[in-house]
Amino acid sequence: MSDSEATSYGPLSPGRALAAQRQARGMTVTEVALRLKFSPRKIEALEAERYEELPGPAIVRGMIRGYAKLLGIDPAPLIEGLQIQLKAGPMTMRPRNMDVPFPRQPRRGSLIYVVLSVLVLITVVGVVLEWTLRPGVSARVTPPPVPAAPAPVPAAPPAAPGTEPPPPAPLVLSEAKPAELPRPTFVSGTRIELVFDRESWVEIRDAGGRVVFSQLNLPGTRKNVEGSGPFSLVIGNARGVKLRYNDAEVDLAPFMRATDVARLTLK
Repeated sequence: MSDSEATSYGPLSPGRALAAQRQARGMTVTEVALRLKFSPRKIEALEAERYEELPGPAIVRGMIRGYAKLLGIDPAPLIEGLQIQLKAGPMTMRPRNMDVPFPRQPRRGSLIYVVLSVLVLITVVGVVLEWTLRPGVSARVTPPPVPAAPAPVPAAPPAAPGTEPPPPAPLVLSEAKPAELPRPTFVSGTRIELVFDRESWVEIRDAGGRVVFSQLNLPGTRKNVEGSGPFSLVIGNARGVKLRYNDAEVDLAPFMRATDVARLTLK
């Protein structure tokens, strides 16, 4: 698609022009997000021209320039269209209200609780002072109980002369049964383990097409995803990612493209 085709949406639609050029090249939002180092939500907001969801004017201009450079088109008409779309003035974006909604007035229940606590404390202090300062009152100390002496063990009667003492009773040993060990519990299911040596964006969808995992992962981290397969995976910077599926290593090399993005399905 040429630059003239990219700007056929008019000067007021830079987001739509970028989206059309991306679709013409057969690229997904996730692939663009991996190349530009932004989240897919930011790319979708830029294409839909929801500028209030983006960080600020300078970031928006930089995103448009980087996006246009990635697609191989001239960014100048897109920047001009952005300025016209925003009434040809300096881009001003009002940040969202970040105030924390703290209560303006104390709750009535809390105030009553504080007053009752103070009254109870004053009453306890008054009782202690009255008991301490009362004349003729001395604390009684209860001595600890003396342990009773053990009862003497009666001695065995002496054997009659000329008789042998009875032999001791035989010691019966019973075979001790080994304690039963807890049986291991096996949890059925499907488990995906990802180990990241490089920064990588990963998106995982289940059999119904629902996104169960989607985020940018930092080097040196590890993520586990469990659920019901089959799963569809898109892994950016796949050469720096190790994948295990149900404790089995999965080689990502056969699923990589020239952009170092791996696409595969785990069944």
